[in-house]
Parts: sequence; C-alpha cells; structure tokens
Amino acid sequence: MRSSPFKKHVLAFLLAFVLPLTAIYAWWGGFRAVHITSGLAGPYTYAYLEQTGDYAKLPDLAGKVAGELAAQGIEAGLPITVLYSNPELVQVNERRARTGYLLPAGALVQPPLRQDTIQIRPVLRAEIQAGSLLAPSKAYAALDRHQQARGRGIVMPTVEIYTPSGTPLRMGVLRVEMEDR
Repeated sequence: MRSSPFKKHVLAFLLAFVLPLTAIYAWWGGFRAVHITSGLAGPYTYAYLEQTGDYAKLPDLAGKVAGELAAQGIEAGLPITVLYSNPELVQVNERRARTGYLLPAGALVQPPLRQDTIQIRPVLRAEIQAGSLLAPSKAYAALDRHQQARGRGIVMPTVEIYTPSGTPLRMGVLRVEMEDR
C-alpha cells in the first residue's frame, strides 16, 4: 500500500515545523501550570530606575541598573520589577514601573540609582517555571482568573521576581506578588 502525496506532505510538515515548535514551547514552560498561593512576602530592599511608558522597554532599563550597580561595586541580587499600572486600564505611554535588583544587606546606592524597601505584607503569589518572556503572561492570566472567581480584579502594584535556573537546560521561576486584600 502506498501513501498519498498529501499524507507525506502533512507528515513532513508535522516533523519539520509543528513538532519542533511544540518542543520549544514546552521547553519554555508553555504547558506548565501556574501555582497560586497566599502568604507573607518581603521585606525586599532593591535598587531601581523608574520608567513611565512601554513595559517592553523594562529589560533595557534593568541592564542600565545592573551596569550602575557594577560600577558602584555592589553585587546585584535577583531581578525585581514593580508594576504600578495595569496594562489593561492604562495607556502604554502612561504606565509606571520600577525595575532593578535586590540588594545585599547594608548596601547603599548612589544616583542615578534609587533605593527602596517593600515591607512584609500579605500577598497572593503566582509562580511558574517558564522562560522570562512567556512567564509573565501566564502568571497574570492565572492571577486574573483567580481574582475574577473571587469577584475581584488584579491589584496594583505587583512585584515580579525572576529566579534564573542557572542552567540553559531548564527555565527559571517567575514569582508575581500582589497584595491580598
């Protein structure tokens, strides 16, 4: 029995495109579940730069913070982002955020960096092991579903902390925290 040319093309397409894309999506954490818990979080002391505008530019700003910390001889901890504006409600050019790095105990930064502490507080926490570009959309979608089921919405500001895995074979973990009120 011979296969039709159509079946051969479909099989070739699946093997050449769909299977590799599905594998990459899985590796990036696309099929991983978001875990939502509540508890206490903080305190976090961090160095940051502030931005008003497109959240897509925050990684570049974080790079500037890392460079400034290195120039000041301060070891950067985990990356932290504080989002003040809900992107569903605030125009792109009006969104406010801070991005930077957690600081070691006793560190003091110099301008142009700024320093702040987020005190310990009750939070709703969403965690997912996924790539840094995919994880936020999955985490916020899960938080929104959770809050909608409670008759609420996302509470701003949110705090994002990404813990890299330390190996290219595994994605890191994004933790998104928002006050649980």
